[in-house]
Amino acid sequence: MSTRQLNDRDHDLLFGEDALEPGDAVVHFEHGLARYDGVMECDLGDAHQTLTTFVYRNGGKMMLPAQEGHDFWRFGAPADSLTLDRLKSDDWARRRDEMIVELRESADRMIEIDRARKTARAQPLTPDAGAFAAFADAFGHAPTRDQTRAIAAVLDDLAQVTPMDRLLIGDVGFGKTEVALRAAAAAALAGHQVVVAAPTTVLARQHFATFTARFAQTGIRIAELSRLTGAEHRRAVRDGLADGAIGVVVGTQALLDDTLSFASLALVIIDEEQKFGEDQKDHLRHLANGIHVLSMTATPIPRSLAAAEIGLVDVSVVATAPKNRKPVKTRLMRRDADAILDAIAVEVARDGQCYIVCPRVSGVDRLDAVLKARKVDFSYIIAHGQMPDEEMAAAMLRFMNGDVDVLLSTSIIESGLDNGRANTMVVWNADRFGLSQLHQLRGRIGRSRLPAHMLLMTDVDLDDGSDAAARLTAFTEMSEVGAGFRIARRDRDIRGFGTLDGTDQSGQISRLGIGLYRHILRNHLRTAPA
Repeated sequence: MSTRQLNDRDHDLLFGEDALEPGDAVVHFEHGLARYDGVMECDLGDAHQTLTTFVYRNGGKMMLPAQEGHDFWRFGAPADSLTLDRLKSDDWARRRDEMIVELRESADRMIEIDRARKTARAQPLTPDAGAFAAFADAFGHAPTRDQTRAIAAVLDDLAQVTPMDRLLIGDVGFGKTEVALRAAAAAALAGHQVVVAAPTTVLARQHFATFTARFAQTGIRIAELSRLTGAEHRRAVRDGLADGAIGVVVGTQALLDDTLSFASLALVIIDEEQKFGEDQKDHLRHLANGIHVLSMTATPIPRSLAAAEIGLVDVSVVATAPKNRKPVKTRLMRRDADAILDAIAVEVARDGQCYIVCPRVSGVDRLDAVLKARKVDFSYIIAHGQMPDEEMAAAMLRFMNGDVDVLLSTSIIESGLDNGRANTMVVWNADRFGLSQLHQLRGRIGRSRLPAHMLLMTDVDLDDGSDAAARLTAFTEMSEVGAGFRIARRDRDIRGFGTLDGTDQSGQISRLGIGLYRHILRNHLRTAPA
């Protein structure tokens, strides 16, 4: 199996690692898990040596010349959160050998899946050149360099008889949707059907509006299918997909309905693929035989990164920021209702809107009570997943239309809302969100030329050395435009790569470590039969 090569920049963005710092966990193929303690200068007789120090359990220590330190691999988690191995213990060798067998078996199964994909036959999709050019011109902006490369790669894939399996990775708001639109246009203008899957009704509704507007002049019918779809409309969509009257259907998990059939399905687009389960993605990939698949994400899960690195999927990276995009100023502070009101006052005074995001509905209720008690002079509306679907959708729409100043919600807004007037976000109890969630939330603001502000509020002691404190501190430091790639790598360090062909997120990496895992896997793939 040949690895599909990434260019150096993209490989560094996705897989680059920070330099080892004292206290990091490392793993040696023969000796197991240790703590990196840094380097020391040492005079040995007439010779001067730089020695690298590694500490094992119960004080065992290994000191090596710096040039031999490459025999250790980064493990991907702080050493103080792990149980180190004993130097010269048989326990490590037993665990290592068991995991190597499992890893090679997983890799072999994935190789077979990859071979099956290459032998499958898809419908080559070549749209009418004039119609496609008109569709592209309707974008109204010059694509960024990375968008242009991604679009070219996707169009080339779609023109082949081998089914496309491409992962499109791009930071929040960097233009992945335009790549998806052009992929959909290539298929639909060639006379075939397209499925666009989104993990939430909010994002599905946003995509439906976007696709409907862009395809308005093509004569291609766009439909929506989600839990908001009424029974009568659902039947009409089902009939339109079966007889080919509908060219593009945008939906949620409702697309997994086994009663759906398609007249000529050729392309499936999975947005925010990290939010779908492996079984759900597999179902989408097999809605028809020999279909092309385009998956998209801003924060790829570790398993997707692993599959990308070893060549199980093709990869396009959109890392060029849109023109005039500015970093979101991110601040970490104690929970403070007065600070929330001050931030909202500043934003409303410049004719903007704000988000207040809570991890749980109970938090929304408490802040709602606070705002009512303060008799605030701004308007706000509430949205969360426990509300009736129609009521939640209506609240979102009112905020999007600018009818209210503030949206008080749970994290349901992390996907799908694209509101250029909203440039301030307060995250209450921010310690209860993961890195990827916080990054997705931050992507909801900063989409205009105005400076954007994110306030992370928490009662966690930021000096207590806890995982939550470290996570929040790291997030505030990763606030530059395009930080999603660094955040995905940090998330990978925390959670591991997972098993290649299963649903276990921590999987084989939990005992081998990231660096050694990749080393063993690459060696196995190099020796696997072509």
